[in-house]
Amino acid sequence: MADDIGNRTVSESEIRYRQLRGCVADYHYHVLVENGRAVKKVHGLHSEDFTGYSAGEHVAHPRLWLEAVVEEDRATVERQSTLALSRSGTTSIEYRIRRKDGQIRWIRKVIVPYCDPNGQLVAYDSLLSDITDRKQAEEQILQSERRYQMLFEDDLTGDYVATPEGEILLCNSAFVKIFGFTDREQAIGSNLAILHQDSESWTDLIQRLRELQSIERYQRITRRNDGSVLHVIENIIGTFDEQGDLLRLKGYVYDDTQSSLEATKLKDKNVELEQAVLQRTRALRDKHHHLEAVLNSAFDAIITIDSQGIIQTVNLAADRIFGYQSTEMIGKNVKMLMPMPHRQSHDGYLQRYMKTGEKRILDNARELVACRKDGSEFPIELSVTEIDHSKVFTGIVHDISERKRLQRYILEIGAEEQRRIGLELHDGTGQELTGLALHAGTLLELFDAISKKSVDGISGVFADESRLVKMREFAEKLFRGLNEANHNVQQLAHGIMPVQIEPQGLQAALEELTASIANRCKLTCRFVCPAPIVVSNITVATHLYRIAQEALNNALRHSQANQIIISLEDFGDHVVLEVTDNGGGINLEPKPTPNTTERKGMGLRTIQYRCGMIGGTFHVGQLESGGTTVKCIVPISGGNFDE
Repeated sequence: MADDIGNRTVSESEIRYRQLRGCVADYHYHVLVENGRAVKKVHGLHSEDFTGYSAGEHVAHPRLWLEAVVEEDRATVERQSTLALSRSGTTSIEYRIRRKDGQIRWIRKVIVPYCDPNGQLVAYDSLLSDITDRKQAEEQILQSERRYQMLFEDDLTGDYVATPEGEILLCNSAFVKIFGFTDREQAIGSNLAILHQDSESWTDLIQRLRELQSIERYQRITRRNDGSVLHVIENIIGTFDEQGDLLRLKGYVYDDTQSSLEATKLKDKNVELEQAVLQRTRALRDKHHHLEAVLNSAFDAIITIDSQGIIQTVNLAADRIFGYQSTEMIGKNVKMLMPMPHRQSHDGYLQRYMKTGEKRILDNARELVACRKDGSEFPIELSVTEIDHSKVFTGIVHDISERKRLQRYILEIGAEEQRRIGLELHDGTGQELTGLALHAGTLLELFDAISKKSVDGISGVFADESRLVKMREFAEKLFRGLNEANHNVQQLAHGIMPVQIEPQGLQAALEELTASIANRCKLTCRFVCPAPIVVSNITVATHLYRIAQEALNNALRHSQANQIIISLEDFGDHVVLEVTDNGGGINLEPKPTPNTTERKGMGLRTIQYRCGMIGGTFHVGQLESGGTTVKCIVPISGGNFDE
């Protein structure tokens, strides 16, 4: 019965110990010991919650419990385990572990030994608690104390704590220096009331502090420890008990002596400065009027905008060119001067530049289309620069309507001459080649007739059969050559006059062009037109065809593409012609050569030129896949620049 009572007592003690262990520790593991060596570890239920590693992972990797410890703390952990095994006595330790998810946690570890009746260590429990929150709180307190120390000691103002009677209880180094004490020990215990020499007595100052509880920017005259006069600016804060009695005051003193001495000099300097500012303002005003006169005398429109596209200034030429008054433009978005689709896209252009810094139009002259107040569109040459990286942009707009009219006239003359040459090639040279080919065919038939007869009885050059064969071969080559030349002349004539003068002639010509390229160059060349497009303006149709033709030639010569797609789409008032390929792409960065620094080759310049002739805009870019896209956005009427 005594044994039963003893076993029950042990069992109850074990239960109480486990309950206590569960209360004081977040996680524990049990270590079995034989002959002073740890032979087995049994990890508790909360292993994974505590360390991130399951009990199974600890079993599979016996040293995982140590490897999880931050390397700098492992020696401390190993030393505690060694002391526990040798029964040399242990103390609790604090160290860091790295959880499986990478978190660093602070741990407090206490070892509870188990001994047999002979006093030999047979096992021990390691009780672990997460003290990360406590450590963080301690670190915050320590940092707070350090910051206070830094604020107090490193403060350039003289900080002090004193009694209402003026006795200095505490001060920093700056206070010692300002009041001329030898050191802090000399300052502490000294009396501010004795140093006080202002017209307001120390008693009156304390009384005012009792009423206000704090006094800001209090200017007073006092003296240093050596008796010299000291001008200070001071913030004073009172500390009061529950009854409202003043216990102590804290002061923050700034030495204003030098400033006071310099105040008179500063006033004199201010007078001189005001005079200089007046003169400078007058000079700037004159310079501004001069600059304004220069800008207003310019023939081209000069417009400045901010980073949001808002117009800041305009000159008189802008009023004349766009038809607005300056007051109608200033403060408005510059996109009011642009036609669709650029009007709705301009803000995006600005935002992209502000975000990436990528220049597409800055520091270059480009031909674009602008819109007047009355809605009419006209061609311009635009140059945009940024003013000293200030996010303010200046645009110079040159109306090139007359230039475009002259260029259009020259192109029309050239186009008419091309048509004449094409007709001459087709109706003249082509017919002559056709006649000569017929004669060559007749000659070939005569040779065939002679070869069918016996050469016996035939004299002269026809008597030699081998010579007859050679003459026939020559006639056959002549016949084939004339037919091929006739075919080439027909193709050349067709290339000069590509667009038929009918509502859908452009579509038919582009379809024929892609089919011709696909057959001749053995690559995929397709024409895509989602819906029928009527381009009744022959000039617009001709230029669009030539643009597509030039873009195709560029792709064939330079891109090494095996697929080229021409697309034509109608967007209401505008037609978009786009030529894309899957070649090696295009380098849009300038490549200076000994003779030129042009950004684009002649092919792209020709496309841009033709696009401008019909009131369109031209874009060339590189696809993400590496190919090149050439896009022309053209008013379906051709811009109406001649109106």
